Amino acid sequence: MGGSESVLGFNLAGVKKSYAADTEEQMVSKIGEVMADSNVGILVLKQSDYNKLPKRLQEQLSESIKPTVISIGTEQSTEMR
Repeated sequence: MGGSESVLGFNLAGVKKSYAADTEEQMVSKIGEVMADSNVGILVLKQSDYNKLPKRLQEQLSESIKPTVISIGTEQSTEMR
């Protein structure tokens, strides 16, 4: 999940489900959909996108077991485990 450019990279790498979200509102909405989808095992998003999410949603994602949430990128956060 991420901006259009990030999602394109995941698609080229063979990821079957990817979601573009270019605004914070779109990101929050799509994360809700992904969290409700029992077929999703891993949610990957950029650390910079994760850092922009509301704190309550960040806490929910950091405690999620399924899907497992992975943030990638060079920004650091003390919120993710």
